[in-house]
Amino acid sequence: MFWLGALADHLSLRRAVVTVLALLAAGAALIATAPSLWVLLPGLFLVRLAGQGLMGHLGVVAAGRYAVRRRGRALAMVSYGFIIGEALLPPIVASAMSQYDWRSVWLVASAVVLLAGLPVLALLARPLTGNPAADAERSADSSGQPDAAPSVTWRRRALITDSAFLRVLLVVLVPAVLITAVFLHQGSIAERMGWSRMSVGSAFIGFALSQGLAAFLAGRLIDRFSARSLLRYQLLPAAVGVLALGLAAPGPALWVMFCGLGLTAGLNSVIAAAIWVELFGTRQLGMIRGVYAALMVLSTALGPVMLGGLLDSGVTLLSFAIGVAIYAVVVPLLAVPGITARGGPAAS
Repeated sequence: MFWLGALADHLSLRRAVVTVLALLAAGAALIATAPSLWVLLPGLFLVRLAGQGLMGHLGVVAAGRYAVRRRGRALAMVSYGFIIGEALLPPIVASAMSQYDWRSVWLVASAVVLLAGLPVLALLARPLTGNPAADAERSADSSGQPDAAPSVTWRRRALITDSAFLRVLLVVLVPAVLITAVFLHQGSIAERMGWSRMSVGSAFIGFALSQGLAAFLAGRLIDRFSARSLLRYQLLPAAVGVLALGLAAPGPALWVMFCGLGLTAGLNSVIAAAIWVELFGTRQLGMIRGVYAALMVLSTALGPVMLGGLLDSGVTLLSFAIGVAIYAVVVPLLAVPGITARGGPAAS
């Protein structure tokens, strides 16, 4: 993602969609037909990169470029795809695997992507040419509007040292890190809280519903205010959720935690997509989001290790929750105000 995110900046949307879906279908086919581990691993890599990585990436870039007037709502609609997929695909796949072997399921997935997904999305992307948002940004910049995104060329090395980029990362990386850590260690947390597996499984419904509601509201609030104005508040629901682990009875704490995490996840899915457009414009949105996505993957790998270490060292859930709450309140208040892109040409 660090390097291939810029694919969206150099290819037309239609060509990028066709390329990525072809890679996704190829990855699923490799998994279905893999005779050994050395063929399976490239298949898993392609599915992860092209599916969860680049396809979602292209959706956000398309919404950022072509939805100029109601960008927040368009970005929210992109997040609905993930939410619906997370809700529907697991039971569909589980039902299919109860009747067919796993290779057949992967082969059907490859065929669906290649024969249905690719032609449909290529047709939908065909009229989306140029970059209307960039044209509007150049017009605003030439007219001297104060909120215009800087029309400069960014390089990856300069981007990851830019103050605005780093300050935003202090907020938008937290939800993925926290949620991944909590979900991976849900067994240990459930044991400490006395939750049953069935109760934890049911609470994921609250997570999904809260995530969808928050994404819906975030899209409208961004269109009315801005992503920057919402950025300082998006961690608060998650802070309330984890605080419930130490302050509420086990039954209510389960639902408060999952719903709080869901609200922050929904807010972040839209805010983290819109904030880069506000700061850096859309001309290099693919590259900028690619760098962000790569850093998010790395940070989410650290989250479970950190939480596991804390739990093993005897840190209580209340102490952990207080630390999260302090971060959620203090860091956004210090990092968010006055965020503006540096705006100067970046060195390679």
